[in-house]
Formats: sequence, C-alpha cells, structure tokens
Amino acid sequence: MFIVFEGIDGSGKSSVIARLKDHLESKGRKVKITAEPTDGPVGKFVSVTDDLNPEAEALLFTADRALHTEQVKKWMSEGYDVLCDRYFASTLAYQSAAGMDIGWLKSINSKAIITPDITILMDIDPEVSLKRVSQRGEMSRFEKLDYLRKVRKAYLDIAKEYKFKIVDADRDRDTVAEEVITIARGI
Repeated sequence: MFIVFEGIDGSGKSSVIARLKDHLESKGRKVKITAEPTDGPVGKFVSVTDDLNPEAEALLFTADRALHTEQVKKWMSEGYDVLCDRYFASTLAYQSAAGMDIGWLKSINSKAIITPDITILMDIDPEVSLKRVSQRGEMSRFEKLDYLRKVRKAYLDIAKEYKFKIVDADRDRDTVAEEVITIARGI
C-alpha cells in the first residue's frame, strides 16, 4: 500500500503515521515511513533555501518528488507498505495559497507522481496547529495564520477534487489514530 498523509504542520501527521506503522507491523507487514521534502540533495536544498522565487521553489519540490516517487516504487516492489508524510497535494495547497496557478502546479507534477492507494487529509484549525507547532519550537516560514487559513482551504478543495479521506485532527491522538487505522483497514 501507498498511503499519503497531508495537512498543515501541527495536524498530527507524524504521530498518526507512527501509530499506523506499529499497527501494520503488528499484522506482519513490512513498512517504510518517508516524507517530503526528502532528505535527498534536492529536498535538502529546497528546505534550507529561503530566497527562491515561487516558480523555482515549486519546480524544486517537484524534482524532489520525481526522485522520491522512484524510491517509493522500489520499496513497494520489495513488498513494503509506504506511509508518506506529504506528497503532491502539499505543493498544490501551499503554492496555490501563495498565488501560484494550480493548473500549472498540477501539470508539472503529473509526470512526477503515482496515485496513492489513499490520501488522508489531517484537517485542523490553523490556530490550533500553530499552538501545537509553537509548543514544539519548530516554527517555519510557512507558519503564518492568514497563510495557513488559505492553505487549509486549498487542501479542503483538493481533497474534494481527488476524493481524499478527511480526518478531523483537532481531537485527541488516540481517537484520530483509531480512525486512521480503520480507514487503512478498508484499503
């Protein structure tokens, strides 16, 4: 299986992915956890470079994704379930919220992706997510309330278009994790 988790920072993606990994492994499955941007050369570059124009940033995220997709395919061919923290919808949501044309973003990603078995949007109010992120002390350049509101709206629109499962992530971790495990059982 290839399961993608999307959502703004602080939505609980990492926690839920770890819980789902434990559940799948308890059932005898082999699991790889991965994330975007990756820790490969392109992913590292785009993560630490703040002075890119929006087009260059979108292209670099997509280049990183193209390389990542090949790795995901390899793992799946080796019998692993792959749990991914962010994939192409992140580029669509974040870059379109910043004013980029979503049609162009879809176009440049079209050859760089495979279709996940399921994508789960961890939906959360941006004010709650910012509180969670600030408690961790991991604020990034993307953590601005007005911007995150636009990102959330974009994510919800994308989720509707692509038929993502939407999970209310503004609940306790156990409840959210159980809902995600139930969704994964249905694949």
